Amino acid sequence: MTATPFDSAHLHRLFSPGDLGRLFSDSAEIRAGMIVLGTLAKVQGAAGLIPGVSAQAIHRASLELQIDPGGLAAATAVDGTPVPALVAAFRDLMQAPEHAQHLCHGVPPTDVADCALMLRLRQALSLCETELAGLLQTLATAGDAASIEACGWPLLALRDELTELRAAGLPVALRMEGAPESAAPLRASLAAALNLHLPADGWPDTRAPLARIAGWTARLIAVLAVPGRVAEAADQGVSKAALVALDRHASALEGALAETPDGAAGRFQEWLALPQIMLSGGAALCHARALAETLSPGEATDDARRFASAVQGG
Repeated sequence: MTATPFDSAHLHRLFSPGDLGRLFSDSAEIRAGMIVLGTLAKVQGAAGLIPGVSAQAIHRASLELQIDPGGLAAATAVDGTPVPALVAAFRDLMQAPEHAQHLCHGVPPTDVADCALMLRLRQALSLCETELAGLLQTLATAGDAASIEACGWPLLALRDELTELRAAGLPVALRMEGAPESAAPLRASLAAALNLHLPADGWPDTRAPLARIAGWTARLIAVLAVPGRVAEAADQGVSKAALVALDRHASALEGALAETPDGAAGRFQEWLALPQIMLSGGAALCHARALAETLSPGEATDDARRFASAVQGG
């Protein structure tokens, strides 16, 4: 048995997160970090904080270089974050020290990591939105009164909340060491370039956006698990049982994340909990969609028609 079934050769299909799984891999984390570093150099060059020619060279290299995640392991164990090792590897591979010296100029490694995480979470929430829309449409087409009452309306509320979350809940992180006066305009430029949101507060310290995303995902799984919780134990079936297990797993992890301590320990807790919460959400959506597709068309009640109209209205 592997540490999690998501990584297991024989269990991963039982808890398959679908396309969401590729976002929580070493290569995806490194690629997101490279995007942030390249974009950061571009906006710093435009602001005159680093030479324009160096900014262009760094941005171009960020799109071309390939960095082995395994090569970052030793330094990460010492630093507590992979970003310094990533920056060092980036500089070495550029083979242009006159430009590479300006990489990650004046920016804390944790801000690079936070921006990279938000890029991946943006994609994860987009995939959740697509899967949720398909599930709602399947429920609306079936018109099963019990499913609509138990899951349909709560899922609609979560869909609306997800729209708000994607619209304003994915903030950029940027503080300039030694030059705080330049942080605000640069933060706005970086947010626009990465298509992230401009935060109203210092979220890298509070971690509130991550808690909100984890909370939404845990509540989504809880709603999706309702059919499994109300079914007779002998009649649960694999998908219903998996949904109940995913709900309990995500709920426990979300509770641990809500009590995350400050500093490095808090970030380590996020690494342990947040990916599994998101992967559990993806797996729950896959199981729920499979269950919904087995529903027989129900009677066209007024509630079913209202639900179908609400689904289309979204």
